[in-house]
Amino acid sequence: MCCDPTCHGHGAAGSAPALSPTALPAERIGFAPCDLETGVCKDVLPDFNLDPSSDSEDPRAFLYNGWYYNFYFYGNPNSTKCSGPQCTVKLSKTKSPLVAESWQEVTVLPWHRNGCCLMKPKGQKSYCLWGEGPGPLPGLGISSTTDIDSGVFEQHAWSVAAGVVSPLTNDSLWLLPLGNGQNEIKLEAGTHPVLLSTGDWIHFYAAATPGWVANGNYTVGYVVLDGTDPTKIIQRSSAHLMVPTFDYETLCEGDPNCPYLGERKNVIFLCSATPTQKKDVFRLFWGGGDGNVGTGLVQVTLA
Repeated sequence: MCCDPTCHGHGAAGSAPALSPTALPAERIGFAPCDLETGVCKDVLPDFNLDPSSDSEDPRAFLYNGWYYNFYFYGNPNSTKCSGPQCTVKLSKTKSPLVAESWQEVTVLPWHRNGCCLMKPKGQKSYCLWGEGPGPLPGLGISSTTDIDSGVFEQHAWSVAAGVVSPLTNDSLWLLPLGNGQNEIKLEAGTHPVLLSTGDWIHFYAAATPGWVANGNYTVGYVVLDGTDPTKIIQRSSAHLMVPTFDYETLCEGDPNCPYLGERKNVIFLCSATPTQKKDVFRLFWGGGDGNVGTGLVQVTLA
């Protein structure tokens, strides 16, 4: 997202420097061209505004069958395609992603914040993770569609492999935080799941520690999903993979002389994982301090 100095994020995202005081007084989604091998990005395109009708943030874009699709948080939940207070995720598509006017609405969903998807050929089930909880939803949900252009998704119950610790609600519809004992009190869907060499999928999620918002951290955990049944969790992190460490993430613990600007200290919001040319190595991009961008590589070692 891009935002001017008066706007306020949701507490766990960040992707671009603040705009000037004369910029649009709302959050907006922009684009910056990046090299996935080096992690080097150019400046955010200054005039791009994906959805001028609403405050918008948390984009999750992907290329599928020649079209670019994007799930994003839509701050104006008024739609004939969805009813209820959580109708805040819009799905749009285009063949010309840098032409803002070319994006076409597909649907609006009651998912809250975004959709993180693993796509299969049309007619097969493609799965999307979504949600934030506890509050406003209980946790993370998972839904499928056989035709993304239909805008029709079905939510599924989770299951957990034997020996894996991963709390669920009683109806198994929601993946829950690990709890205070493991420093995880809140979850939010993070990256699109990426394929491992085993055929399974790994999803990096956002997690809050005790004390959040004022005194906790926003961190990163992960779940590994079964390759043949992505509703089945076959591994889950027991400790945080990433924690705010560098000044652009901690905002110098509130030091007024900090050279980095942002909306909230002690935040890592990991929202992008992309395969590289190396096996089981992924390029990550994350928001730091809700106002800066970090990047790095993660290598998944398979037992």
